[in-house]
Amino acid sequence: MTRRACWRAVAVGLAMLMVQGCATTQHENGRGFALPASASFPSEATLVSANPSASPSADEWVEEAGARRAEVEWALGQMWAVASGEGQVGSVLEFTFWAERGALTLLSVRRRAVGGEVGQPTKAEAFTGGLRELLFTLAETRTGALGFTLHREQSRWRVDYEALPMDAPPETRKLPARRTGYSSRALSAVQAMAKQVVRLLQVPAGASARMRVELSLEDDRLTGWEMGPYHAAGGGTVRPADARVAEALTLTLLPFMRGLGPRTVRLELSGMHGGTSTTSHWRVERAETLRPEPVDEAVEDVLREYRLLHAQIFHHYREEMVDSVKLAGAFTLEQVALCVIGGLVGKGLHVAFEAVAPSVMRVATRGGAAGMRWLRTQLVRAGRADQELLRRLFVKVETEGFECLSAAERNELTQLLRRMEQSLTVKLDRDAKNALRAKAKADFYGAFHPELERVLRDVEGKQYDVHHLVPLEYAHLFPQLDINAAANLKALGKPVHGSINKIWNAFRKEAGDTASPEQVRQMVDITQRHFGRWFNKLYEPSQSDALLERVTAAALEDVSALVVR
Repeated sequence: MTRRACWRAVAVGLAMLMVQGCATTQHENGRGFALPASASFPSEATLVSANPSASPSADEWVEEAGARRAEVEWALGQMWAVASGEGQVGSVLEFTFWAERGALTLLSVRRRAVGGEVGQPTKAEAFTGGLRELLFTLAETRTGALGFTLHREQSRWRVDYEALPMDAPPETRKLPARRTGYSSRALSAVQAMAKQVVRLLQVPAGASARMRVELSLEDDRLTGWEMGPYHAAGGGTVRPADARVAEALTLTLLPFMRGLGPRTVRLELSGMHGGTSTTSHWRVERAETLRPEPVDEAVEDVLREYRLLHAQIFHHYREEMVDSVKLAGAFTLEQVALCVIGGLVGKGLHVAFEAVAPSVMRVATRGGAAGMRWLRTQLVRAGRADQELLRRLFVKVETEGFECLSAAERNELTQLLRRMEQSLTVKLDRDAKNALRAKAKADFYGAFHPELERVLRDVEGKQYDVHHLVPLEYAHLFPQLDINAAANLKALGKPVHGSINKIWNAFRKEAGDTASPEQVRQMVDITQRHFGRWFNKLYEPSQSDALLERVTAAALEDVSALVVR
């Protein structure tokens, strides 16, 4: 597609086709676009320092160069789609984007001023030529919010830009995309919404009016909308809106579809009627993604990790067209737990499942990172079948939305959560214990204490055992405890582990199946008090054998006293 054809597509509202394949050409700034006299560009050394938050490798950064350029062309297209309809000298437009790793997410558009006399026509090529260089440089070197203010002059547009102080909004994308268009589903949904809104817009004869529209989006889907307050000056015979506002609504909203997660976009519209016209003229004065209420600090870190994971999933699914089944197969249990918590809290779905699994929802969705690890442990004990089911369901939720789950799939999810809830107070079976022991050892040496991986080994070179302070057989007495948490895992030399097992066997012999949570806690205290000196430390037989024998005898006396009490 030629560049001229691209911009013609913008003019008629086919924004989803407009920028792919548009080439960069030389231009004459004065004919359509001017940078401010103070504009300066970063040095080549600065260009090399890419986005620190995303930390791509050198190879990844080079591979993404084409995608970063496509992002710039997309952003140029969105600005020109609005600016091309502003012919009055003195008009001022403001655009705010978030730049990260070259990905550009539109945050807001605002018409700050409306001009007077009509200026000379400007061309898309001249408008984009000068701005392209600036935008590409900023996208390559900056992470954060970028504000562009466009001033309509007699024969061109002049731009000011600044870096804006702002934390990363939750909807921002983390990876640049080569696909700059919009899906047919997104376009159809937005056009249908625009037509319905137009039917509701009206202005009293010779007067003005204002209207607000709030739209609910999730990823690249329009999930709902509602009209906000309507204010009119005057009360004469109303005049319906002309058809052109539907195109303006469509062109304004489509760029906001390139965001992530659930969010609300607010449009503020103004209408006027004058003369003998049978219709009123409406324009979009402002469009912005609303900032959500701050989440509980306990889950903020988890949601931040979740958003990064969701950005990768969505990128692979939409940009690289990776099938959701393949994505599900590559998920680790940690990622599944992150998606469950992030998906439930981030999308507000946990409320719907609190009646089914109150304990699971309470611990998992309000416990932050600890809650995520607790849920991962529950997934380990749930077994492979339920793990695979949850992988499949939540990858579908991440890529297509919760509303795309069928009635049967929602029932599967409900039953799975119910099984998890019921299992919390049921003794672990042999398979669950074996799976949890294997995971505990892998986590202890791989995640919690990698520095001990080569240190804590016996004379044969075998790694020390990993002991659960609260034994697996009593996990059902502590349903909110992550039995595989770092604090509950200790590495022990075999002699020490054998002695600890001896005192627990003595306790089991006397307490049987009637052990209470308090008794188990006291047993843990006995274990730590007598054997803590050897936790996560190398055991030297020549120095410790005699001491271990005395300590074991003392511990057994404490166990006898505990059982008697």
